[in-house]
Amino acid sequence: MNHWKVIVVGAVISVLMLGSVSLLGLAQAKPYDGVVLHLACMSDQYANYLKTLGKQFESVSGAKVEVDILGYTELYQKITQDYATHTKQYDLATTDIVWTGEFEKKGWTVDLTPLILRDSEEINVSDILPIMWTEGSWQGKQIAFPLAGYANSLIYRKDLFNDPQEKAAFKKLYGYELRPPRTIDELRDAATFFTRPKENLYGLTVNGARGPAVAQDWMEFMRAFGGRILDAKGNVTVDSPECLASLKFFVEIFDKWAPPGAAGYWWDDRETSYRSGQAVMEPTSWSIARAGYEDPSISRVVGKTGMAISPTIPAINPQFGFGGWGIAINADIAPKRQAAAWAFIKWIMSPEIQKDWMQHDGAPIRLSTLLDPDLNQKMPWLKTMLKLFIHGNGDYRPRVPEYSRIQDILGLRINQAITHELTPEEALEKASQEIKALYNK
Repeated sequence: MNHWKVIVVGAVISVLMLGSVSLLGLAQAKPYDGVVLHLACMSDQYANYLKTLGKQFESVSGAKVEVDILGYTELYQKITQDYATHTKQYDLATTDIVWTGEFEKKGWTVDLTPLILRDSEEINVSDILPIMWTEGSWQGKQIAFPLAGYANSLIYRKDLFNDPQEKAAFKKLYGYELRPPRTIDELRDAATFFTRPKENLYGLTVNGARGPAVAQDWMEFMRAFGGRILDAKGNVTVDSPECLASLKFFVEIFDKWAPPGAAGYWWDDRETSYRSGQAVMEPTSWSIARAGYEDPSISRVVGKTGMAISPTIPAINPQFGFGGWGIAINADIAPKRQAAAWAFIKWIMSPEIQKDWMQHDGAPIRLSTLLDPDLNQKMPWLKTMLKLFIHGNGDYRPRVPEYSRIQDILGLRINQAITHELTPEEALEKASQEIKALYNK
């Protein structure tokens, strides 16, 4: 049960105020009739279906859930302003894994630990993969409940990688078999081989837009080179040789293998580039996007996608990037509203709703969901996702309270490197100085 074994002291204190209503009891009594909950949600693939689930929850509990879908930056700005000013605009909010340190430090969201302990049997805590708790945990507190686990992977065009003519041409040029890249050198070779501007075909697609998009995509490569923003003692190491090597490679992607305009890509642009057939590989893809590649209404590569572990340099063991979202309760709202919000969380995270959620662009948190025979028949990539989750590392992006400001700094400096406003050395030197300044105030 992961860290729940050590979080017991004082666990029953505030939970008595909220009471306990089982999922079965919801439909029988509708204890939250008349309550309207406001949920701020990231505009990810599952956002619209969360609206549907909100309506369904009203029929079983009496509580209405209104979902406000927001972009990444707008979501962070709106909920942090709401929390800081105590305006109570939102009862619930989807919470990025990297915000947990800040939110816990400032006491903005309810510590769910006592509730999880109290309702552990009903929740079936052991069915939730251990890495998923990273989505909302900090300093021994669970300030958000796991909502959607994301595994980072290499997405590639398996039809091109398996094409006999392509394989023969690649081996003639590079002297080894064409396969999904396992190392950065193999990624470079495959990207070079498949970049064919006259055919509007490019080897790699990644995010370059100034802000969180480019910062987070670069951090994936930073991890692949063995770099860290902060070391185990909290020292700033963003200008290390490993980080510099990763940034030089990242700049090379935009110079040589990415589609035109990639320096302005956000997540939706990056996904469109791959789904349209313009890009052959997407080495920073989150697993939430995997189902969309098989949707003929938005994808031209249906049935043509493979999913593999992200490449690294040879000296680094294969890395398993993990991210995703939790769902948190505003600490300012009244106990009755907190109880209704908690009931909603338990309901949408129940095994039955999770299976339905997965079939409507949701992302898993439960082992039983990933092993479900029906889902595996429809989504054969779930086995790969499970492997990535089991070995997942949710801390390569430091979940420290200063993370958002660190991301802002990197979002500027990394973009300046790929647009050649700064050299990679200059970009990381400036970033290092600015991140250090956060800790020296």
